Amino acid sequence: MSIQFLDMRISQDGTTDTPGVNLVRSSYIFGDIGLQTLNVTPANASLVRVTLNAYVRLSVDPSVIFQNDVTFSIYRNSVLIFSTTYPGNINNTVTQYEMVGITAVDFPPVGDVLMGQIQYTISASAIRTATLGARSFSGVAVAGNG
Repeated sequence: MSIQFLDMRISQDGTTDTPGVNLVRSSYIFGDIGLQTLNVTPANASLVRVTLNAYVRLSVDPSVIFQNDVTFSIYRNSVLIFSTTYPGNINNTVTQYEMVGITAVDFPPVGDVLMGQIQYTISASAIRTATLGARSFSGVAVAGNG
């Protein structure tokens, strides 16, 4: 059976670096998409795969604590499926600017597929001062094994 395209969605929370979203020991959801799976054929319900992409311009201020971490977490229907941490440099004495690109994949359970829509969210959390500049999140869902 050929590949079946299901859906593609984008979430663009910020189109420029300023004003940014300040993270000071907090979390911020910057992407929220609902990928439609209503049109999946019964034979493909167990063969759905999703590719998720995120971009963030990150500014990390000098550290005054031992850790310098900013964590990015992706959730499927409120269940964590991917997490990665930008460790930064705790010896840093000036603000660092980074372009963060994240790609994650998911093989959602059949039960989630048959609900007709799968909700994906991405958040950034920091245990120190960091700022999110331009940021976006997107996802594509396909099914089949061809």
